[in-house]
Amino acid sequence: MDTHKFGDFVARCRKEKNMTQAELAAKLQVTDKAVSRWERGIGFPDINTIEPLADALDVSILELMKSERMTDSQVTREKAAEAITDTLEAAKWQRRRERKNAFRILGILSAAVIFLLFLDSMQWQADTIIFTGAGVVFPLICTGGFLALTGSGIWRKVRGKPCGQTFALAIGLLLLLMIMLGLFFGAGALGIGPVPS
Repeated sequence: MDTHKFGDFVARCRKEKNMTQAELAAKLQVTDKAVSRWERGIGFPDINTIEPLADALDVSILELMKSERMTDSQVTREKAAEAITDTLEAAKWQRRRERKNAFRILGILSAAVIFLLFLDSMQWQADTIIFTGAGVVFPLICTGGFLALTGSGIWRKVRGKPCGQTFALAIGLLLLLMIMLGLFFGAGALGIGPVPS
């Protein structure tokens, strides 16, 4: 889908309705910055926003996805199928981009935590490093990742971007942390680790 053509169409339809970006954003319950990004062609609305956006602009979903006005006689099966394909491709693109952003945040955070702890632990023994990795580094990465992804998810939601996968990954990290800490403290209770029972 051509996001610039889509953005131009949204801007044109909004102006025909004598609506500001803020008014359109309020109808869709997104920020005016999100609408601005759509109109500049540097973003695309969440798939769940397509129908309300079409309603707010008084256009059909097909017109919105094709980014052009159409009469009933112009609507063919091929054009409808193409619009559906474009919509599905846009949704896939959004999910891929959200996943990349989430993993980028985790990667940067993990590298920073590991590097700082490595500098601090240059003189430690191997078993201490292993248990520090499992008992300190991993929990810090999970906790920091959970907080960073939750913050990123909230930021994405406020800006009208898809955020479900970001929140799901944050919850997954929290569950992984609980499981790892349970195993770590279980090892201490059994006397096979440095954690006191």
